[in-house]
Amino acid sequence: MLAKAKNRAERTKYLAMFAAMLVSSSSKVSQGQDTNSLVASGLGYTPQQQEVLYDLVEAKQASQCTGKYETIGGVDGLMIYGPEGRILRRFADANGDRNVDQWSYYKDGIEVYRDIDSDFNGTADQSRWLGTQGSRWGLDKNEDGVIDSWKSISAEEITMEVVEAIKKRDTKRYLKLLMSPSEIEAIKLGDKTKIRLTEKIEKSKLAFSEFLESQRAIDAQATWAQFAADKPGVIPEGTDGSAQDLTAYENVIAIVESKGGNQQLLVGTIVQVGNSWRLIDAPRMVDSNSVGDSGFFFPSMAVNRDLGASTAETGTTDAMQGMLSELDKVDGAMREGNATPELYQERGRILRKLITASQGTEDMGSWIHQFADSVSSAVQTGAYNQGLEELKSLETSLDQVAGGKEHKPYVAFRVVSSEFMAQMSDPKANHAAIQESYMDKLKAFAEQYPTSPDAAEAMIQIGLNDELGGQETEAQEWYRKVSTSFPGTDFGKKASGAIVRLNLEGKTLNLRGKTLDGKEVQTTGPTIVHYWATWCDPCKADMVELRKQQAKYAKQNLQIVGVNLDNDAATAAKFLKENAGKFPWAHIHEQGGFQSDLATKLGVLSVPVTILIDSKGVVVKRTSGFSTNPEMIQAVEKLMEGPLAAAKPKQANAKPSPNKTTK
Repeated sequence: MLAKAKNRAERTKYLAMFAAMLVSSSSKVSQGQDTNSLVASGLGYTPQQQEVLYDLVEAKQASQCTGKYETIGGVDGLMIYGPEGRILRRFADANGDRNVDQWSYYKDGIEVYRDIDSDFNGTADQSRWLGTQGSRWGLDKNEDGVIDSWKSISAEEITMEVVEAIKKRDTKRYLKLLMSPSEIEAIKLGDKTKIRLTEKIEKSKLAFSEFLESQRAIDAQATWAQFAADKPGVIPEGTDGSAQDLTAYENVIAIVESKGGNQQLLVGTIVQVGNSWRLIDAPRMVDSNSVGDSGFFFPSMAVNRDLGASTAETGTTDAMQGMLSELDKVDGAMREGNATPELYQERGRILRKLITASQGTEDMGSWIHQFADSVSSAVQTGAYNQGLEELKSLETSLDQVAGGKEHKPYVAFRVVSSEFMAQMSDPKANHAAIQESYMDKLKAFAEQYPTSPDAAEAMIQIGLNDELGGQETEAQEWYRKVSTSFPGTDFGKKASGAIVRLNLEGKTLNLRGKTLDGKEVQTTGPTIVHYWATWCDPCKADMVELRKQQAKYAKQNLQIVGVNLDNDAATAAKFLKENAGKFPWAHIHEQGGFQSDLATKLGVLSVPVTILIDSKGVVVKRTSGFSTNPEMIQAVEKLMEGPLAAAKPKQANAKPSPNKTTK
């Protein structure tokens, strides 16, 4: 951050020099002297973003570079040329206010990168890769030098960004590549697909952090080498209720040069949204002969990417090649929109044969996971109800398969989840009984497979169920098991945060962050902190009641701070704009939603969550909902009225006191 601040300060100084040069060009001598100074200064600037390849000039050659003011396309700017006369930099004034608002960098005479100051305040807020460096266009809303979102990014470049996020162990960088709720709305999917996609993206956020903890194949020196995928497919308008065509790649792979060889990174499904592509999957490593997971939009699609390797090199037998051919035929039929239960059944039969044929090898795990994921997804969406029995059958059979027990927890967890979703979708379902049974099965799973990554999710769900049911002691026991058994993982961090939150009363809490419009805010004085999201109806009911409390105690300066946990800030901003004036308090937002630090540090697993803080910063009370909790409202009244009531002068009684006489 210090380096970035210094760079911004240098740019501000350059702006002043540039403006002065444009205004005061009284003599050729002085102009030449000032230009030389600007050339020397300009050559020292670097792009706001890293990983940009552009021409550099050695110190001994800097004096041989020249500057010249030129107008290109109606825009004035200072061009800097190298000793051979090839352009190196351009500093332009796009709006004619005599200040630089575009900083351009060149490679071999071609502009490859540009920083842009679109609001003309002296600091770049956009970054564009151009020419031979690609087509990325990043937006930096708060002008801190870090890209907040992508206005444009190609399919190839999104895999490059995934690799960089892994190299730098940067979860936030990865999260910016995922499809946002507003983008999910924009592609106009049918309701069931929309729900399934949202759930998959939420799971991917957690899976990425777990992947960072476990992967060793991609190190800090790794480089992106190649994009590998079949041609993109179109999901036509009308498919499962969709209102427009959609284009997507399935089973995308990034080839990464790392540790002296090529590694294959399965990026998964990527979707076109306007001029950009977006992720929905968490990455995972595969071997050169591995098979990708089934596709999301084309559920049967699983492509064997041997990247040119022969059958002998991969060890694939003729029999397995025959099975793969059978699988391709089924996949083709399902891609054409004929995803019938019979085809799901046939596909499952082929996958079971592949599992058997590859038992004892690393490939077997890929086939098992593919079978479990695709069948579980089909069951949960109601596309293949018979799949639940197939999942149960696979789970049982893994005891007799060489190396199968290692993958049994993965299948077992999806059996439990699929069965729960299938039962809950029944219109006549007894939801309370199903929920109770689901919790019992999660407990049994966590006890049987305590070290499985899925056990962490199971225990978190159990803890949350206990917490919402008022059994906070039991909830903390489950959270403690997760934080102890899975330290450093996202689940472990969330569980630790939940324990902190459940023990907040009587402790000091100083919450701070940036609002949706980029302003710094922190809790001061008596405050109600309210965690919310636009899709949460109880949250909206709370906000109506909070507005009443704000008006009631306006003179006592009751502060309300909202913490929005939508993934996309634009979604929250749109909601507040549509309800202008209804909820006029500060709303903090941080990239990542439920995966953000604001949620993780206090283990916020569901919304609403409400916290009442007194004037000394001490938590008086905390709960889930506000409007449905009379005790919380009473706590607010006691905090705001108790001390104040004692300080008010006594008013005359309407009637004489019974122990006094009147004259």
